[in-house]
Amino acid sequence: MKEILFVNACMRGQDLSRTWRISQAFFQACKERWPDAVITERNLTGCDLPVLSGPMTDERDRRFQTDPHAPMFQPAWEMSRADLVVVAAPYWDLAFPAALKIYLEWASVLGITFHYTEQGAQEGLCKAGDLVYITTSGGPIGDSNFGFQYLQGLGKMFGIPRAHCLTVEGLDVWGADTDALMAQGAQRAQELAATL
Repeated sequence: MKEILFVNACMRGQDLSRTWRISQAFFQACKERWPDAVITERNLTGCDLPVLSGPMTDERDRRFQTDPHAPMFQPAWEMSRADLVVVAAPYWDLAFPAALKIYLEWASVLGITFHYTEQGAQEGLCKAGDLVYITTSGGPIGDSNFGFQYLQGLGKMFGIPRAHCLTVEGLDVWGADTDALMAQGAQRAQELAATL
């Protein structure tokens, strides 16, 4: 049974988020392809994960030695166990909302999502073969898709070999046919799901 992790950073919520709408087209195709798939959603719109401070990081390291399945490690375990990781986040300030960065820091745990060999080489421990990043923007993104670049790098650190980016851009540009752009984005989302 395929386990899909959906990291939902669509901060405007289901009613207003265009990124969320594109993600649902992707998941519709996933459900058709893998009817028995289990989709676990981590909804960051009400994120209660604290910002990791130095003392909190030290405490996390100590806690891992005695209780590696404590609730604070849930983001890391759900990331490591997923067969497919899907992140949906709007294009904010050249990247993505802060709640997503906080979640990703909590998912980055030595001994769960990555480790080091005796020779000092970093190895990922996640079993997913693909990471999908879905984003929408009011204007053009161009070469400034730093959110995807960060996730692509983090995915490699976690041992996820392939990263895919689906963007729907220019939605607020004067004269843009927003409905047509969204329809095209939904179609590309479904096509991407069919290729994984």
